[in-house]
This record gives sequence, C-alpha cells and structure tokens, in this order.
Amino acid sequence: MGTSHLSDEDAFYHACESAGTALLEEHHRPGFERMVNHKLDFEDAVGLRWFLDRGVDVDECRCLHHAVVRGRGTRILTMLLDAGADVNLPWDRWDVGRRPLALAARCGHLEAYELLRSHGATADLDDVDRAVLAVARGESTTLPRARPPALGLPEGDDYGWILGQFAGLGRVSVVEALLDAGLPVDTRGWSNFTPLDQAAMNGRVDTVRLLVARGADLADKAFDEDGPTPLDCAIWGSLNNRTDDGDYPATVALLLEAGAPTQHTAPTGDPEIDTLPARQ
Repeated sequence: MGTSHLSDEDAFYHACESAGTALLEEHHRPGFERMVNHKLDFEDAVGLRWFLDRGVDVDECRCLHHAVVRGRGTRILTMLLDAGADVNLPWDRWDVGRRPLALAARCGHLEAYELLRSHGATADLDDVDRAVLAVARGESTTLPRARPPALGLPEGDDYGWILGQFAGLGRVSVVEALLDAGLPVDTRGWSNFTPLDQAAMNGRVDTVRLLVARGADLADKAFDEDGPTPLDCAIWGSLNNRTDDGDYPATVALLLEAGAPTQHTAPTGDPEIDTLPARQ
C-alpha cells in the first residue's frame, strides 16, 4: 500500500468527522465505505445515509454494535435496523460474542435496549449487564467492576466512563444520582472527554446545567493543550454531531454565561449561535 493511498485513506477517515457528504464525496475511493463505523462515532443521519446508499454491509461491519456503544440516537439505530441489521448478531470484535441487546444494557443505553427488544432482540444478561441496566432505569447507583466493552473508553474496571455516556444521552436524573453517590464530576469517558464535553457536544442543556452547577471544569481540554473545551464541543456539535433533541443555542448560551472559554470565533456556521451575545 503506497503512501498516497494511505494519505487518501486518512483524509477520508477525517472526512467522517464532519457533517454532511461533501467531504465524503471528495475523498472517497472504492472500499473506503467500510469506514462507516467512524461515521457512527457521530450523530449524523445524512452522513450515515451516504454510506447506506453505497451498499455498506451493516452486519459485516457490525454497525449496530458500534452505534449502540457510541450512544447513537434512535433515528440512527432505526436506520441501521431498516437497512437489515441483525439484532441478534454476535459481536466479532472488542467484546467478542456479545449481542446488541446485552451491549445496550452494558452501555446503559436504555432507549437502544427498548428499541432492540421491540425488534425481537434477545440476549442472556450477565451480572454486569443487569447492574448497569438497573442504573439506567434509576433503580440503583451501584456501578459494577468491569472492563469497558469497547475501544476508545478509559482502561480500568471502575466503570466511571459511563457517566459521560449518560451525560451524552441526556439522562440528567441518572447523572445526578451518580454524582450524589460520589462519582467525580469530571470522570473521563470516550476519547478522554469529560461528561460536560459529551453533554455539550449533544446539546443536552439540562445535563450541562447540572454539571456546571456541580463544578465541572469549564476550561478542560480533552486531548491535549490544543484540545476542545466544553464550549468548543458544543459549537462543534451544533455543526457536526447534531442530536435530534439537542438544544445547542441554549447550551452555548449557558456555557458562555458560566464563563467557559472557547477557541472558536464568529462566524461559527450556526446562525443561532452567532447571534448570541459575546461573554463580557
């Protein structure tokens, strides 16, 4: 494989991180559609449709598993189901052998769990699955000791990463209960994001409000000294990771009011955000 081909592949991989299809079209080469799971790292139905229209094999790529573990919303999950995803297909990577329903339980993704059940998904839940499902249902605040079910999540077995999963899903009451039970507000999750990063990226204004009130770090940078702050995540999410029920203008306004810094300058590309008053 030549250097130029590697460069093309890398360009397409990063094109998956932007909303829409323009960059996908520009950088696509035959076979690159197998990178569909990187598109599923983000909430982009239009981008996913681009892959589906090119005939990507959702079962071969285990798209349903990936979407569940990354906390994708019901519209994305339903698109995969409509494309023929097998709800009882065992995973062939990471947590090998796990079926989508058990994975949804283990990831605390209650909406995915109920959706999959309604489509005939079955699975034998183990003690970890049942413990996390109880937390997701608001029946418990006791997280299990277990390794995370996927790559991209922090190593270790304390299961604290799931606080960010619940924050990104907008499960404000569950987040509040876990904080009350002693889980640190800035516990790292997927790709080293804090819960505030993940809530902001998904426009979860009520969850952001709770996390700010609990002292979440407004200036944290997820990856390194050049990484995104929570306000950066909110602005980027409004353009590239727009959840169906996210309120991005209100999320950005709340973070601005709280004094959160950002590396973005107007115009951001979101007219609603650009009309917000600048922080004094």
